[in-house]
Amino acid sequence: MLGQLVLAPKGKGKAAAGRLYGLPVLRAEADRSGFWGERRLNRAGRELRRGGVLRVLAPVGFDRWPALERFGLRPVDPEPLLRDQAAPLALEVLERLGLAPDRATVALRGPRADRDMARAAAELCPQVRGLVVDAPRGGQELAQWLRWEFGVAILPPGEVGHAALEFQRGRPRREGAVLELYGAQPGLAGLALSAAGLAEEDREDLRLLAALWEGGKLGRKDIKIT
Repeated sequence: MLGQLVLAPKGKGKAAAGRLYGLPVLRAEADRSGFWGERRLNRAGRELRRGGVLRVLAPVGFDRWPALERFGLRPVDPEPLLRDQAAPLALEVLERLGLAPDRATVALRGPRADRDMARAAAELCPQVRGLVVDAPRGGQELAQWLRWEFGVAILPPGEVGHAALEFQRGRPRREGAVLELYGAQPGLAGLALSAAGLAEEDREDLRLLAALWEGGKLGRKDIKIT
């Protein structure tokens, strides 16, 4: 069950079932103002956890995660969505740099080559001039497969691309335009994901987009890069 915390006047922290763009959620409303604000927030966290919630959507900029973490609650992780969007993000960065993909090289960097890196590489291969595969674990095998499968130029890890996709932290940063597809605050080189079908205040809420994508309520065609 996914939880949603809403900061609302007169909210007492009680939780009730609801829907968010068609996605079932357990929603708790809490008023953080005044002397009892922290107590109402704690009540919301406790009720969400009792309702079986582990992951919570909170308002953008919410700064009291330690209060919810005490109940075993954590924010929705946007990393799976960002990894799914890795290739489109790289192509958009190249466009912003004024580079045609078929004349550009994209670096894929991380301590290990995993399924998401391989999928992004396979999607980019027919569109870019070349790739740099920089992954100590599995990178050589991935590079060999890409050469065999696509016949594209795969450059060694020390080469510099025009843009880079970082799938995990831990590799030297060589490119100026780097997309960090991990962490609590991913770095998207000035780009944002947006869903026009949502309310204006929700369209670029990355964690909400991730939850809706994971729940099958948003597809690739519904998410644009801005």
